[in-house]
Amino acid sequence: MPRITVEVESTIGSSIGKHGGARSARGEAPSWPVGEGYVEDTLDTGGRSVRTMVLMREPARPGDEVPAWPVAVLHLNDGRRDLDEVVCVAETEPFIDLVDLPDLGRWHAEPAAWAAALGRLSPGPAYRMTGCGGRAEADRLVADAHHAYLQLTGCMELPTHGE
Repeated sequence: MPRITVEVESTIGSSIGKHGGARSARGEAPSWPVGEGYVEDTLDTGGRSVRTMVLMREPARPGDEVPAWPVAVLHLNDGRRDLDEVVCVAETEPFIDLVDLPDLGRWHAEPAAWAAALGRLSPGPAYRMTGCGGRAEADRLVADAHHAYLQLTGCMELPTHGE
């Protein structure tokens, strides 16, 4: 599972929390903040950094960097174009057991919950979820975008013909 760094732009409270977890004094199930930002050193097919949402222990301030790993990808449409948003979890307890799309159900973190959080995080156009993919797809999206970034910045030697 590749580790990435998410630069957070905004954070909201969420209802995402583990089934059967310890309850608060008021009997509420624990929930965790969700941040939105981008994966550093990546370029998607539109020339932008890969957008991401991350489940974390504590809210982050804009500009904070959060070590995380991808667990899924949301396929979205904003009415004008299709785009992907990588779903991540912070690289910390209690998220160690969240590694792929099927794990999210135990945390009330189904794709619809992420899409609802995204709607609150992004005050611009309304996003419509058109599908979702698992960790392998998210890993591939991030790896391809990092490769595109390296090629554009000249930080990677391109193979010559015949090698």
